[in-house]
Amino acid sequence: MSSLSAATLCSVKMSSDNAKQWLLGSAFGRALMAWRSRRELVQAARQTPESVGTIANDQLATLLVTRLPQPNTTFVDVGAHIGSIISEVARHEPQVKIVAIEAMPDKASRLVRKFPAVTIHASAVGEEAGTVPFYVRSEQSGFSSLSKPGEGATGGIEEVQVPIQRLDDLVAPDGVDVMKIDVEGAELGVLRGCPNLIAASRPVIMFESGPEDATELGYTKPMMWQLLTEHDYGLHVPNRVAHNDEGLSEEGFVESHVYPRRTTNYFAIPKERRTAVRDRARAILGIVV
Repeated sequence: MSSLSAATLCSVKMSSDNAKQWLLGSAFGRALMAWRSRRELVQAARQTPESVGTIANDQLATLLVTRLPQPNTTFVDVGAHIGSIISEVARHEPQVKIVAIEAMPDKASRLVRKFPAVTIHASAVGEEAGTVPFYVRSEQSGFSSLSKPGEGATGGIEEVQVPIQRLDDLVAPDGVDVMKIDVEGAELGVLRGCPNLIAASRPVIMFESGPEDATELGYTKPMMWQLLTEHDYGLHVPNRVAHNDEGLSEEGFVESHVYPRRTTNYFAIPKERRTAVRDRARAILGIVV
C-alpha cells in the first residue's frame, strides 16, 4: 500500500460512477481499491464472519480473471460497467486484445472515451438479436439488467430499450483466451448465444451467479451447470482454481448459492485446459508445489 493514510482515502468520495471511472488505472485509484477490499474483509470478520469466505473468493476471482489472459490473445468482458476489469487486464498484459460489451448507452460512451484502444460494443448480449427492455437502476447502476426488478426493488428504476446481439455475432470465434460475464442473471443467455466461440476458442469463463434464479428470464442454476457440462467444462470456485479439483457437481453448484454462499463468481474451465490453467493460477498467486 502507498503512504496514503486511511483518513485521506476515506475523504475521497466514490458516490458516482464517473468518479470511480476517473480513478481507474491511477496509482491512487489502485491504492484506494486495495484499501477498500481489505476494509471489506475486516468489517465482515467483525460483523458477519460467515460471509468472509464469499468476499475473499470474489476478491480472488477478480485478481485471477485480470491476470489469466495471455499475450496476443483476446479478453472479452460482457457487462463491462465502468471498466474496472478491463483496466486491470490492460495494465497487467498490454499485449491482450480487449473486447468490452456494455448495454447502458451512457456507460458504453464513457468506456469509448476512457479506453480508446478497446473495442466497445454498446449492446446487451443474449440468445437472439433484436431490441429488448433494459432496467436501469439510477442509484445502483451495477445492478441494472434485462430482468425486471421485483416489487420490493428500491431506488429509481428506468426502463429503456436497448439492442441485443449474440456474442457470436460480435466477437471473432478464435483466439479468445478468457471471458468475464457479469450481466445480473442473464449469463446463461450470453453463453447460449456464443456456441461457435466456445467451440473454437475454449476460453476460461468467469461468470457471476447470484443467490437467486433469473426467473423473469427463465434461467436457473441447474440449466447453467448443464450447458457448461455439455461443452465439457468444469465449474470451480475461485480458491480451487490453483489446486487439484475436478469441479462442482450439479448439486454442489446449486448448494454453493445457499447462504453463506461460497462465492458470487465462478470459473468455468475447459477440462482439456484444466492443468494449464491450474499451473498459471499457481504462478499468479505464488504457490510453489
